[in-house]
Amino acid sequence: MPRIRIVTRGDDSGSCQSANRAIADAFKEGVLRNTSIMVSAPVFREAARMYRGLDDLCVGLHATITDEWNTHRWGPVLGAEKVPSLVMGDGTFFKSTQTLCDNKPDNDEIIAEIKAQLDIARGEGLDIEYMDTHMAFSWFEGLEPLLQGFAKSEGLIYRPEGLSKLPSVRGEFSDPIERLMARFDVTEPGRTYLLVAHPCYNDEEVRQMTYGDNLPGEIARDRDWQRLMFMDERVVKYFHENDVQPIHYTDLP
Repeated sequence: MPRIRIVTRGDDSGSCQSANRAIADAFKEGVLRNTSIMVSAPVFREAARMYRGLDDLCVGLHATITDEWNTHRWGPVLGAEKVPSLVMGDGTFFKSTQTLCDNKPDNDEIIAEIKAQLDIARGEGLDIEYMDTHMAFSWFEGLEPLLQGFAKSEGLIYRPEGLSKLPSVRGEFSDPIERLMARFDVTEPGRTYLLVAHPCYNDEEVRQMTYGDNLPGEIARDRDWQRLMFMDERVVKYFHENDVQPIHYTDLP
């Protein structure tokens, strides 16, 4: 038995080419075992083509009804006219869950959009095993039971029990990877943890991407570190030498 198990998940597949490439590389060269894919995002179909050939990569639906980016805008796969409560005047998603909530979205429209996203993902040949929510919108009034029912009806893992957050640590560290490994050091043997990040490369594509008040380049630097959380040689070595097992959602009880 491993000392601990970690569900390693890379979010936002399909958001940009850099994310698609980083997630595939972190799976092939590192400890990433799961990725959550955004069907409404600009390069979803590129991601689908890349991941169809990665047999051991567990793919989930990153149910998406918001778009936080200033530079990369998208909207519902159903089209704005079919889910009008989910979009701004230009037909794209709201930039935050709070602004969407303030617009009083129709829960039936939310479920219809998510269902359409799942159907498209499956139509692209992806075996979708689980579902999570982009920017955590399940707190909308009356929505969580609908999400649970939808996931059950579609055979998707959703909010599995028994997953712990990695413990936080204090102190000075040379870089985010050293801090991450310090968090591994204080985990409890026998438990199963969840590690979620948004891998990208610090490349020209991502250096132009912004959301909120971030300046160009800030997100690229941060998300490159998030990529390294799954494929830095120190992390790979730590998993091997300390009996840490990266697992899929489908490996859970």
